Amino acid sequence: MKTVAYDGPYSAVEVPSLGLTAEKGDPIEVAEPIAQALLRQGWQEIKAKRGTAK
Repeated sequence: MKTVAYDGPYSAVEVPSLGLTAEKGDPIEVAEPIAQALLRQGWQEIKAKRGTAK
């Protein structure tokens, strides 16, 4: 699974294959093949944040 976020000109976009509306900047978790297709369309990959050591 990968986390991606829509970062285009609209405030939200419909993703029919997922049955959802993605709000601009809100991360969604999708399967790898879907993530690759969305990334090719200009979406941004959200990298996992690492914990901080104290």
